[in-house]
Amino acid sequence: MTSVWIAATNSEVSDVEAIDQHRKTALDSPYSRDREEAIEALTTAFPSADERDQQRIAETLREVALESAHRDERELAKDRLFDCFENESGTIDTVLVGMVTEIATESKFSEERLEAIDALREIYSEIGEHQRDVVGKTLAEIAGNATREEERRKARRRLSDVARTEREECDTSDKGADEAVDYLGESLAEHLENAATKSREACLQRAEELFEFLDEQPLDDGSYEEVREDVKELMEALEIVDSETLADDRIERVERISERTKRLYARA
Repeated sequence: MTSVWIAATNSEVSDVEAIDQHRKTALDSPYSRDREEAIEALTTAFPSADERDQQRIAETLREVALESAHRDERELAKDRLFDCFENESGTIDTVLVGMVTEIATESKFSEERLEAIDALREIYSEIGEHQRDVVGKTLAEIAGNATREEERRKARRRLSDVARTEREECDTSDKGADEAVDYLGESLAEHLENAATKSREACLQRAEELFEFLDEQPLDDGSYEEVREDVKELMEALEIVDSETLADDRIERVERISERTKRLYARA
């Protein structure tokens, strides 16, 4: 019996040592092939590892996916972390969501940011309540503040998707996405107000984004249709303005619409 216990213990130590070596190679080896083989070896070891080692493997893959100087290597580590998540989602959802949100907000490449925005939607139904809150807030932040319009639009639509998922699940305790939607409504109204002092074009673009958002997120509120109609009429008026800056009376109109919109989503 003692010899069996010793053999089992030695095997566990050996597995831990192997994971340690693969982690070190994946992070520090000067040779690309060795790093890639170590990433694959970590992925292979993941299903049979205990929870602590699964976390260590996931953290290593996350670090490579975010920090490697080689794009192919980043993609490999990212894909393998998704593979591990599919195998044991509950253990590493915090690690995965942390990776995807950082790529969505911080990547130097717009293509990577757009793919990460889609990925946040894809994993939403498989993650815990706290991580759902993180996803909702991240999508709302991108939808309101990203520099590129394409990214703002995609994030708005993915936020609509995850809010719909919550409503379909009828989980009254999980309101992360709905709260993020309300935050985004107020944020888009604030951006509209700020754009009014910049240029007609900037204001029109923000009005169009707010109108699209209102269409995607209808509210059971008596003021909703009025606000939606106000924004629509503002867009029509801005389209025929023949100067690049807005007169004071038009800026005041934008400010009134912005305030009505913020009040609408503040009490939603």
